[in-house]
Amino acid sequence: MAGTLLIAIALAGQVPATDAADAEAEKAQQKKWNAYYAKVAADYQVTRGEDGNRKLDVEPEAVLHWSNPVRGGETNGSVFVWTHEGRAELVGTIFSHLVRNKPDQKLVAHEFQSLSPEPLAGQRPGQPGTWSLAGGGVQPRPIPDAPLPAPSRAGRLTQMRDLAREFSATTTFGDVEQELRLLTQPIHRQKKEAGDILDGALFTFVTGTDPELMLVIEARPPEKGGEAVWHFTAGRFTDLPLKLRHKKVELWTHQQGQPIDGRPDPYVAGRYETKPKIME
Repeated sequence: MAGTLLIAIALAGQVPATDAADAEAEKAQQKKWNAYYAKVAADYQVTRGEDGNRKLDVEPEAVLHWSNPVRGGETNGSVFVWTHEGRAELVGTIFSHLVRNKPDQKLVAHEFQSLSPEPLAGQRPGQPGTWSLAGGGVQPRPIPDAPLPAPSRAGRLTQMRDLAREFSATTTFGDVEQELRLLTQPIHRQKKEAGDILDGALFTFVTGTDPELMLVIEARPPEKGGEAVWHFTAGRFTDLPLKLRHKKVELWTHQQGQPIDGRPDPYVAGRYETKPKIME
């Protein structure tokens, strides 16, 4: 009896060989897709300013790999950051999802949100995906009741994480308002002082692990000058409606199909390529 029980327990802990093989194959496929997303991001030439002569630097590694179990269709992608003087000026994702009525194919999409006061333009030589974004589409605003920035870099990171937790966000999907989850670890940290911006980090609110709203927290001087104070900048990463609150006070919204505060839209998205579901 005891021997039979031990055998039963041992068998219960085993994963069927076919399931294990399927999991390994899926992991290998996702690795290939992630490598493809990284290649697409690296192919982009992104320039800053009216003259288009200043090139942004893309971070060599994705800052986030994500999937969206809510929307289905094997939707997943990678997020990349382009910088100027170490500051995040553009955040983008390359992602894919199944093609309707064609389960053996995936549609590849590119999505970008400018965080720059300057115009940005992106192109992939010889490939689809050319776009341009007017400058000034995002507006940094002081965070109410925020402490003064700490003197040390480590102290400022702690402050930025604490300040990010003071925010909450929602989106509306299928006429139902849904809470978004904050990733409390920033997906990008400014490497050095950039102009008059002392420090900064990029956070995101997600569905599953799919980023829907970008939140920049930076120590920058006020509009009329003076010592740096903490500011926030919000940017959409979806075509759905969004609301951002600070300590339950609504500070920023995006209505579907409408520009924000009459400013140029700093967001662009497009679906450019169809690929086989199984990457070779």
